[in-house]
Amino acid sequence: MNGLISDLMVFFEDSNRNGLALMAISILFYLAAFHFILFIKNKEKYFLHYSIFAFVNAVALIGRPYHSFLKDFYFTFPEFFRQSITPLQFISFIVFSYFLIEILRLKSYYPKFIKFYLRYTVFISLVYTVFFLGVFIWDGYDLMRQFYFFGFMPITFVFMLIGIFLIIKTDEKVKGPILCGFLAIGIASFLFGFLAAGRGTVLTDKYYYIFYLGVLIENFFFTYALALKQRVIFDEKIKFQDELVLRLKENDDLRTLLNRQLQHEIVQKEEKIFELESDAESERMSRIKALYEREITELHLRSLRSQMNPHFIFNALNSIKVFLIDQEKNKAILYLNRFSKLIRLVLENSRKTKISLGEELEIAKLYLTLESIRFEEGIDVKMEVAENIRLDEIQIPPLLLQPFFENAIWHGLMNKSGEKWIHVSLTKKEGGHLLSIRDNGIGRKAAQEINSKRTMKKESIGMRLSEDRLELFNQNESVQYKFKVIDHEEDQLGLSGTEVIFYLETPR
Repeated sequence: MNGLISDLMVFFEDSNRNGLALMAISILFYLAAFHFILFIKNKEKYFLHYSIFAFVNAVALIGRPYHSFLKDFYFTFPEFFRQSITPLQFISFIVFSYFLIEILRLKSYYPKFIKFYLRYTVFISLVYTVFFLGVFIWDGYDLMRQFYFFGFMPITFVFMLIGIFLIIKTDEKVKGPILCGFLAIGIASFLFGFLAAGRGTVLTDKYYYIFYLGVLIENFFFTYALALKQRVIFDEKIKFQDELVLRLKENDDLRTLLNRQLQHEIVQKEEKIFELESDAESERMSRIKALYEREITELHLRSLRSQMNPHFIFNALNSIKVFLIDQEKNKAILYLNRFSKLIRLVLENSRKTKISLGEELEIAKLYLTLESIRFEEGIDVKMEVAENIRLDEIQIPPLLLQPFFENAIWHGLMNKSGEKWIHVSLTKKEGGHLLSIRDNGIGRKAAQEINSKRTMKKESIGMRLSEDRLELFNQNESVQYKFKVIDHEEDQLGLSGTEVIFYLETPR
């Protein structure tokens, strides 16, 4: 047994000659290439950071294995490798910290501290670059190493202690393997430094196996952490998809039930009118008939609204689906929360025949906020209301404006590059109010040309439904509401787009 242990120690102490060092370096190069390919495929930054981390450590160890092509390569450029060892270690520390920030999502847990640390890394990198350039300008190699060991390393050690404490406080599932890998390389580096300190090259070579084993164990834990991270992301994606499917089914069932109830009520009211026409006296029959016709009008309004609600819900859920496919989970969560609030507002008003313009604009703001998330630069939304206008005194049909905002986004702004905006203004006029909704999109003519070239043409029913609803609303409320659409051609300032003007007139 003692002989076996003795032979094993001889094997390890000869690591720079028997292939152990070459194996460790080869594994690092393989991990660098493998995770770079994963980064290209998944676009996750922690794959890129880990790939760079493994590559830099592999390059830093190239000169260690004897009797290998790597040693020949090292002696071909000895001065380059001698001067680059400290910069490579510097890059390794910085990239490793970025890897931890991404895989543990530390930005979401400690945004202020991470923002400060990122600024520090930019600053210290600029300072170190100056010292590195000094190696070639004023022979400042020793000065660069002194800054690295007596400036950068002490500060890095402090950040490392703070980082370990913050990592322990997080709820990430991958923190266990990360800390184990961290601990493995830390212990290995400490033992190697303690045993090799102040000794010659021959004695130092005996203890390099400690560092190699630490590197291999560290990368085993980090690779496991990356695989675990992908599993967590996959499980979260499946969970969100199941939740979206369930909500879509609930909304579809609700729409079907509501339409069925509305149609049943309409049939009952019409049958009631028919009975009254045959039984009641002329004067009394006319009065009651007018009452039931009013109720039928209200039911028609509710039926029209029930056609619009699922149309909007489908578009909103489709937006969430896009984020999930692109693995933008944080945007999907934000979108889902705002979407739930919007659905609640819509359902609260589903049984009303009219709401205030203030409530309608609140729903519109929330809808525009949701759609704006899908644009990389967002949409600039401005709402201007003239003084002395009380929004709660102006009554309109629920969700009257939403189709026009939807048209502005999907047909006007979606195909436009550069700045995108929607401006809403409300002013007083004689006999009522004037409401304007204008965008700087490509205009209806260009949108129709794009739509005509598509294999699947999208037919917008929002404007036609709005006309029907306004006609019934005018009849029911004795008002004169109407709208018109104006196409703005591009002027000298480059402004174009579409404007919808609502005339909200109340007869005296």
